[in-house]
Amino acid sequence: MQAAAAEIARAGYAALRVEDVAARAGVNKTTVYRRWPTKAELVKATLRSFSDDREAPPDTGALRLDLLELVRRVVAAASTPEGQGISRMLMAEMHVPEVEALVRALREERLAPWRDALERGVARGELPPGTDLDLMVEMIRGTVTNRLFRLRAPVDDGVLASIVDIVVLGAKAGGALRRAPGATSANIHVIGDDPG
Repeated sequence: MQAAAAEIARAGYAALRVEDVAARAGVNKTTVYRRWPTKAELVKATLRSFSDDREAPPDTGALRLDLLELVRRVVAAASTPEGQGISRMLMAEMHVPEVEALVRALREERLAPWRDALERGVARGELPPGTDLDLMVEMIRGTVTNRLFRLRAPVDDGVLASIVDIVVLGAKAGGALRRAPGATSANIHVIGDDPG
């Protein structure tokens, strides 16, 4: 997986050659093909091995702490040279149908621990029923990914806590409730607004 990640970072998906992965790993290419018969399967296994969801999902009893642990894992995985290379490849080659299919296939796996944490938060009354859990995940992960790879801005624990707090507090106030198409912000009561 280390060799595959290094080659993905170097060559990208389209130019990735199993022969180069095998040479970097110091094995015969048939060894690689025996385990991963196609390039797509090799890349999928590599993406999975460097993902942030390899550890058991956190269950601290508090939504904020669970989300902080999950987002710390995102940063840890993305901060390795392999994670950075894989992320660059994904951003550069998302237009390639095989890459898009790989990302879609792994998306559900990556979101599962986040959904579990958020569902527990709803069950404990930390979030209102009807909260758009996927939107919350996108807000947290998307903001962190943007800072890491586009802005190249610091992503320390203070920043992570602020991102999680903004999203959780907004969701607690009803900001992430699923709305009918065409609903406007005028229909939403924000904490602190004078209803009169």
